[in-house]
Amino acid sequence: MPAETPLPEGEIAKRPLQFFWVVDSSGSMDGAKIATVNHAIREATQRDLPGAVENHPEVQIMMRGIKFSDSASWHVGPDAVPLDKFLWPELTAGGSTATAQAIRLLTTELNTEKMPRRGFPPVCILLSDGYCTDPESDYQSAIEALDRLPWGAKAVRLAIGIGGDKSQYDEESLGKFISPGLRKEGIGVLQASNAEQLVHYIKWASVSASVASSMTKSKSGQADGANVLLDPPPPAPQVTGETDVF
Repeated sequence: MPAETPLPEGEIAKRPLQFFWVVDSSGSMDGAKIATVNHAIREATQRDLPGAVENHPEVQIMMRGIKFSDSASWHVGPDAVPLDKFLWPELTAGGSTATAQAIRLLTTELNTEKMPRRGFPPVCILLSDGYCTDPESDYQSAIEALDRLPWGAKAVRLAIGIGGDKSQYDEESLGKFISPGLRKEGIGVLQASNAEQLVHYIKWASVSASVASSMTKSKSGQADGANVLLDPPPPAPQVTGETDVF
C-alpha cells in the first residue's frame, strides 16, 4: 500500500459518509408526489445538509441515488458525488414498484470491499407510496442480505411512506428496511400525507441521520462501532381542511 500523502498544516482530514437515496418512481408517484420529492431532495442537499455539517469539517458526504419502478437502476451513481457537487436530476414516474431490486442494488454497494476505509456509517433513505411488486420472498431475502452486511446493519436506514393514509403503502415492509437499532428505539415509518409533510420528513431524515452518523466513533475501516441512534422526529405539519392530501 502506498504511503499516505501528508496533509498541509492546519488542514483537517476528511472521512467519507456515504449517503443513498432510494426513491420509488412507480406510476402512482406521478404528479404532486414525484414533484415534491424532486423539490425536497434538492432543498435538502443544496441548503439544509450543507448548513448542518458546516460545523463538522471532518465529514465529507458522498451522495448517490437509486430509483425503482419496473426495475431498479442508478439515478445518480454508481460513483458517489461529493455533496458540494451533487445535483439531483429530475425524476419522472411510471411503471411498477420493484422495491426488492432496489434494496439488492443498495446492498451491492455496502459490502466491505466497496465501502471506503475510515468511513462513517452510511445513511440510506427509502421513499415509497405503494406495495412492492416483486415477490414477497424476494423482498424478505433482500432485507436479510442487507442486515447480514456489517455496513448494512450499522447503516442509518430510514423509510418514508407517502400517502393520505397508511393503507396506500406497505407499512410493514417499509418498516423492515429501518435500522434494527432505530426500530428498537421506536422510530418507525415516517408517514407523509401531503407535500408539506413529505418535505418536512425528507429534510429531517437527511440532516438528522447525517449529523448522527458523523458523530459515531468506529474503528478505522470497520463497521464495528456503536449503532447510530436518533431522537424521535419532530411533529410533522398537521393536515388541515385546506391542505391537499396525497
